[in-house]
Amino acid sequence: METKQDCEQDEFLKVHGAQLQSSGIPKTFWGKLQEKLESETFDAGKAFLMTYNDEGNQADHSLKVVVASEDGLKAADPNNIFLVDHAWTYRLKQARGHLTEMPQLLDRMERLMGIDPAEDNHSRVDRVLECMWRYNQTYNIANKEADPKDRQPLWYILDEFGSCIKHSDDPSFRMVPFFYMPGQVGFSLLYPLKDLEYGDDVTRDYANHITDALQRDISLLPWQPRDMTFIHSDPPEREDSYLNRVCNAPRPVGSGADYPDLSSLDRKVKVFTTDTFVAKALTHNKFQVVDNAEEADVYWSFSQVDDYRIFESRRQYINQFPGESVIVTKDMLAFICATYADKEYDEVFPKWLPVTFDLHTARPHFVSYFQKRAKESPKDNIWMIKPYNLSRALDSCVSDNLNQIIRLTETAVPKVACQYITEPVLYHRDNIGDVKFDLRYIVLLTSVDPLEVYVYETFYIRFANVAFSNDHLDVYAKHYTVMNYGDEQLHQVSWQEFVTAMQSQYPNHKWDVVQRSIYDMIVEFFKAATTKPPPRGLSDFKGSRAMYGLDLMLKWSFNDKGFKCMQPMLLECNFCPDCHRAEKYGPGFFNDVFSTLFLNDTVDRRVIKLV
Repeated sequence: METKQDCEQDEFLKVHGAQLQSSGIPKTFWGKLQEKLESETFDAGKAFLMTYNDEGNQADHSLKVVVASEDGLKAADPNNIFLVDHAWTYRLKQARGHLTEMPQLLDRMERLMGIDPAEDNHSRVDRVLECMWRYNQTYNIANKEADPKDRQPLWYILDEFGSCIKHSDDPSFRMVPFFYMPGQVGFSLLYPLKDLEYGDDVTRDYANHITDALQRDISLLPWQPRDMTFIHSDPPEREDSYLNRVCNAPRPVGSGADYPDLSSLDRKVKVFTTDTFVAKALTHNKFQVVDNAEEADVYWSFSQVDDYRIFESRRQYINQFPGESVIVTKDMLAFICATYADKEYDEVFPKWLPVTFDLHTARPHFVSYFQKRAKESPKDNIWMIKPYNLSRALDSCVSDNLNQIIRLTETAVPKVACQYITEPVLYHRDNIGDVKFDLRYIVLLTSVDPLEVYVYETFYIRFANVAFSNDHLDVYAKHYTVMNYGDEQLHQVSWQEFVTAMQSQYPNHKWDVVQRSIYDMIVEFFKAATTKPPPRGLSDFKGSRAMYGLDLMLKWSFNDKGFKCMQPMLLECNFCPDCHRAEKYGPGFFNDVFSTLFLNDTVDRRVIKLV
């Protein structure tokens, strides 16, 4: 018969078992861990002692932890798992606000990090934000049903005891984060890896699970600085085997299938979509929205597909191209665009793409580039860190702190580092000043071979809410323009108002010239994406049509004749972008899109054929 303790243990494991297993916590400790969590037993003080590395050195940051139990600690003793509290838990965008609004937190962080307080609070906060990457840890609460913004990594700093545990390549302990569901609170769990005697150092591996020697050196740079400029800084070449794994066309697609000309049908074109907004907005008299996917002529999907054979068997058009991961994920976009660089001038990337590194496959190369640039051009060594495949600026940050960038690679989502545009063209906003902005262009791709690209005439503008300067890089409202998904104020102007204002603000730079350079960039981008066959480019598929959202900024540069100009810079390419605003402010948007993509009819449609 099960006892009450057995039932409680079963319930504990039902809730936390997967977390315990994925964290690699030995089963020896599970029962005692449950007891300590339920009773909130913090008994590390009985087993450990904080002491100074060197006698007489009274600096907090020199503290270390040693075993204080006279009998030592046995790795097999189920009692020897300890709860370590977290002094501060936050998301990146909250850090400055927390430190500014909570003076006691700021005081505690300065003491914990051994920082001498500055005279003014702004400098104090800046100093903590700079130093905290030697202390930060991270975890992510996995919940697929949660809003994406609530699934972003949580960062935390261990309490004074936990923060004093030093690194060792041969650690005596292991520490892992643990989220206790009943209390909705995070702890860290500390347990021994070997038998220890009184006075032995308590250490852990700051680069746990990393075995490659070079990658360990990179991961340990925040605590063990070293010169990595001996590494070649050009991003490495990608192998076809890798490209085939990440592209969404792993299976061969037939090329000889005959597809019907939808414009010549003697009935309405049947469209299936799961998006009710598109279904409602599509009022073109040549289209009919249907509920049965199999009977549709057009399948409008908001998720990417891997196998195109089912659409080919139905002679069904689909709103994406095989292999388009090469342009809609940020790591692959940079790789593909690099093929369009001017090798005659030793360019690694075309002039319209910021220097970009994949921090998953090219982290050492990035570190080398960063350190070289820190010596050559320290004021222009700012980077935008972005996840491969998230939008809305989620899990992104701007940083000139190499320690921070290295630590950001510890989160679950792989990232790229894009060189930040430090000299953007700015837009003047009354009562605010000159702010950053970016532009969203809707691009329609109807064919890969031959290449056929259209652009929607109307573009959309997003603005920052704080006057621009290359400082306080963590201030979202200054360095980001995505304001329509959070609590920030959304400022909107039409493209006509925007062009008028820009002509007034920059009379020596005609907008039609800027627009032409943007169109040229779009064409070059799609040429780069179609020059080489898969997996190094898009696949040609007769049933494919696609709509993309290209986000870009303008930066100050010089043209071939040495004159100052506005250079468009591509930020990202979005698959099937959110077009609610396009339809709201330009009724008939989806009619124009569907007419162009599936009827090849652009008469009186607000589109321009680029190639």
